[in-house]
Amino acid sequence: MALSFKKTIARHFVIKFLKQHISAGCLILKEEDGTVVTIKGSNEKCPLEVVMKVHNPGQFYWKMMIESDLGLADAFIQGDVTFEDKEEGLINLVLLFIVNKQSNSSLSILHEKYRGWWTSGKYLFKHVLRQNTLTQARRNIASHYDLSNELFELFMDIETMQYSCAIFKREDEDLKVAQLRKMSSLIDKARIRKGHEVLEIGCGWGCFAVEVVKRTGCNYTGITLSEEQLKYAEAKVEKAGLKDKIKFLLCDYRKLPETETAKYDRIICW
Repeated sequence: MALSFKKTIARHFVIKFLKQHISAGCLILKEEDGTVVTIKGSNEKCPLEVVMKVHNPGQFYWKMMIESDLGLADAFIQGDVTFEDKEEGLINLVLLFIVNKQSNSSLSILHEKYRGWWTSGKYLFKHVLRQNTLTQARRNIASHYDLSNELFELFMDIETMQYSCAIFKREDEDLKVAQLRKMSSLIDKARIRKGHEVLEIGCGWGCFAVEVVKRTGCNYTGITLSEEQLKYAEAKVEKAGLKDKIKFLLCDYRKLPETETAKYDRIICW
């Protein structure tokens, strides 16, 4: 079956990229219709040769273009591509990439010089195909943050429940201390004062809300698209006895209710 226009472009893009940036070893792509694409580096000292059977060229090249290494992994998992050497094909492909990175970093598939170009290209396609509509934004958040609050408690400090990076001063410092320092730094930098109306876009699990109100006496409004986060945050605020100073809304920042569009002294999104 002939490839669609967009998948033909994807095939051209991926093959051209690989030819430009594989300088050692050999990668052979055997497509379902009998087409064989050989990508051989000029450095003949590397004996690695990897033969990949491309069973679904359209899916394989498309995934590679928009997701690069993750796309390759997904294509392999889904059976769009397999290795002629079933025992060592996958590991040899990884070694081929490593050899190219080490032999000539300026031509490496994974090198930072090209990562920006590759990343920009793949996210351009992803952005065109998946606009951040209100519905899509809600779906994206739900697919991640609504997995379960218990899951996030396993790897975050359960008292601060902060997802973003903490600020450590020592290697042996406790995560809670570092997260509290980060929140304190944010409050200081935003110069939040008593009586301020504060809006946080993406309120998370409500821990910053409690911290900022306790410390400054401000009035806080937080918005989220995650129903699980909302339930957790509301329970935390009720336990802290701050319901008169803190409120949460389940809404997109583009759809704040009219009653909530008054001027805010501070708007935070971090």
